[in-house]
Amino acid sequence: MEIQTSTLPGHGLLPLVVEPTGGESPSSHVLAEYINAHRDWLNLQLHINGGVLFRGFALREVAEFQLVARAILPQLLPYVEGQSPRTKVIDNVYTSTEFPPQYTITPHNELSYTKSPPPRIVFHCHIAPGEGGETPIFDFRKVYAEMDSRLRSRFEQAGVKYVKNMHGQERGLGKSWMEHFETSDRNVVEGYLHENDIDFAWSNDGTLKTWSIRPATLQHPVTGEWHWFNQANLWHVTNIDERHRAQLLARVGEENLPTHAYYGDGGKIADEDLDLVRQIMWDNAVIFPWQQGDVLVLDNFLVAHGRMPFKGPRKILVAMG
Repeated sequence: MEIQTSTLPGHGLLPLVVEPTGGESPSSHVLAEYINAHRDWLNLQLHINGGVLFRGFALREVAEFQLVARAILPQLLPYVEGQSPRTKVIDNVYTSTEFPPQYTITPHNELSYTKSPPPRIVFHCHIAPGEGGETPIFDFRKVYAEMDSRLRSRFEQAGVKYVKNMHGQERGLGKSWMEHFETSDRNVVEGYLHENDIDFAWSNDGTLKTWSIRPATLQHPVTGEWHWFNQANLWHVTNIDERHRAQLLARVGEENLPTHAYYGDGGKIADEDLDLVRQIMWDNAVIFPWQQGDVLVLDNFLVAHGRMPFKGPRKILVAMG
């Protein structure tokens, strides 16, 4: 198979677009074989560009995406500790976020609040949205470089403290701890928490409260580049619009929020500081429409992603590892 590479007009190097030549749409098997044969090249492009978009290939079934994802990733990981509501459609292949379509999902690196975040994340456009529904991507090397030096220093010195309250019922506010950890066995959950340096406490009603301190920035393990790497902007209650935020705080109080973020030393993060963080992120957004069959591979350390509001059918699948 012969390919051609290009970039999206007006978006610089992110993402590198890889398309077959000759006007044909090669199968998932052909794409998987190509990736297996050019793994070093793909890794190099991810380190340079941050993301690679395979476009023009014939991927229609979930199993076809799984085949390609397994060629890209050494192991497909479960979505343990994940915040977003998802459905597992096949072994460790999930739907992307199932938050209501009218909401924008703020930029984030997948599972960046965990002890061992996945180095790669892969998206597949299974059903292209009719209107909106883009998956914006963000080079967090640029976000790091453009961050206010005072604010960046504060985050770097203290890190981020992530606090989560997970109910233990079939229904409740946010995801249950059973959904977060994909098990109903408390011993399994506690073993995971100990192993991953997460403090926790159980309440009498079965709620699990966890808190952990993670770095706010990272140096890439291969390229050595520094990049922004935290979800304070997503976990913090200011991620919710003002009216719903006031209702939520009145209902449960700050200490019982499903998620909230502080500086690692326990200090509160000012609302205006997070406004600045979000503005710098969105100033670096790369937004492009999905096409049926697209496969987007991201270096999950260097590049964050989000979701734009949409109307009509949309099904984006995701795997990580």
